[in-house]
Amino acid sequence: MLLINPELYQLLTNKPLPENETLPTSDLLLGSIAHEVAEKLNKMPRFFRRNRHLLTCNQCGKREKYNIGQPLLDYSIVDRSKLVTQEMTVMDKVQFPFYFRCVHCNAAGEWTWSDRLEKAVYLGALGSTENPDDPSIPLNGESRLFDDYKPKWAAQGEEHILKLIKQDQTNAFLWYTLGNLYYKSHRADLAAAVLKKAVELDPTHTEALYTLAQILDTVNLDASQYYFHNVLLTVSTYNDMDVHMLRDVAAHSIWELESMYRESEGKLPVFPSAEAAEHINDSSLHEFLSRTEDEKMNFLNDSDINAKTLNSFYPLAELFLGQQKEKLSKKEQTFHHIVHPEMAKQKQANLEKYKQIRSAGMQLHADIFSYLVEQNGPHTLREVSRFLSISFENEEAFDRDVMTDFAIYEYDWNGEKAVQKYKQDHEEADERLQILEAADNAWSSLFQVKDASKIDGTVLLEDLIYGMDIEMIDNHFSATVDSHELLLYTRILPFSTFNITSGISFLFGKDDAPYLLNQWEKQKEKTEPENRSAYCFKKFYQLYKRADLGLPLDFQTTK
Repeated sequence: MLLINPELYQLLTNKPLPENETLPTSDLLLGSIAHEVAEKLNKMPRFFRRNRHLLTCNQCGKREKYNIGQPLLDYSIVDRSKLVTQEMTVMDKVQFPFYFRCVHCNAAGEWTWSDRLEKAVYLGALGSTENPDDPSIPLNGESRLFDDYKPKWAAQGEEHILKLIKQDQTNAFLWYTLGNLYYKSHRADLAAAVLKKAVELDPTHTEALYTLAQILDTVNLDASQYYFHNVLLTVSTYNDMDVHMLRDVAAHSIWELESMYRESEGKLPVFPSAEAAEHINDSSLHEFLSRTEDEKMNFLNDSDINAKTLNSFYPLAELFLGQQKEKLSKKEQTFHHIVHPEMAKQKQANLEKYKQIRSAGMQLHADIFSYLVEQNGPHTLREVSRFLSISFENEEAFDRDVMTDFAIYEYDWNGEKAVQKYKQDHEEADERLQILEAADNAWSSLFQVKDASKIDGTVLLEDLIYGMDIEMIDNHFSATVDSHELLLYTRILPFSTFNITSGISFLFGKDDAPYLLNQWEKQKEKTEPENRSAYCFKKFYQLYKRADLGLPLDFQTTK
């Protein structure tokens, strides 16, 4: 029995509840949406597990079984020692997420628990339950409304919001908040009716449109498509959501619309018309929407969208964001994959090639190092450690990697580098040969991070010593770097269409650039050109190890 609050009925219909309706249900609500959702409510996904218990209504005193959902409890406020001594109870701290009303009197106030429920909650809070999968054991967490109100029962949250709506009945945000509460408390029928009211009051309320579209996804594809289209048409002007979340909403909407297109065998278009999107200030979007349906679907089929991940829909989602996409950092932006498709394809091809190069390079470096030690003798590593002032017994992984990198690219082996000798003495092909050829033109320098692209795996660097900009590929660094305040001293290996590093980088802060450049100039004055790279590598490694200069390798994710 899908009972409703009489006050909700009155606010939605502007009529008092008929006197003969002592147990009103959502059948009384106007419009077909709530009725359609009610018919399929039991087949819709739940936010919380099903959990039925006997409860006694404190208003009428009658007892009945209700689906209360899995309880929530903030375990951080629970002192288990006080629970044992009964100095503390969790019964007043637990929240119940499902919305239900007394089937005898329609009240939804306080309830008296059954002994079984009380025992399960108590043992769960103590962590001593015999069945850890019992849905009566509280989940760690809490539920709060937008104004920090923390209802014990979902119906109490409803009462709280209804009071606010009575004071401001045209506030779409309050109606959206109420709809969201119903949706999460497994009353999508009420959520649909209330969210429809929210979008009637504010047709540009993206969150209300999005939630309503999701509810209708398993109920009415035509209606769901309509609301998902309106999500895409409103994200460019919606300012009540973080831009990253907004992009996720748009991307997920396109994903759902693409699924509807296939499910309907092409009867439900993925995208709204170009005319409907005229208000969005983005010429690339208008050009894309003006294409034929076949051209748009060909684009979807040819793109990374086939991978079926949310971020594969980001480029299209960003077009619908309009000017909002400028709030995304350059690293996060992906829309150039549509604006400049050929360049994007080249960058994706470079990224795939980079992964092959990097994989081959790991084994090649190991082979070169082994070759050096075998041919030059075991004293080689001691000479490297002595030159770099690294203890030979040092077990720190980074320092060992520094020694290996130096041995391969900088160590003076009878006037040549190990990587050069290896190339002369070995027949290599494919990626291994390409790495050896790139090493012939490699150079080390101090770079400032200027930009990055997560989707392309690229980092734009300014060479502070040789005065030029270069773009390199580093899949991990591009995904984590979030600061233009970074400098790195590294070795660049140039390939035909992209650059990579040899694998070792020393990170510094931007403010230290004058001092670091001065140190490089001093090394330049003291060393011959053929030895300069090795001595600069040593110097910048030593500078990096200074506590007041070097930054941790995960600086870009912890800053």
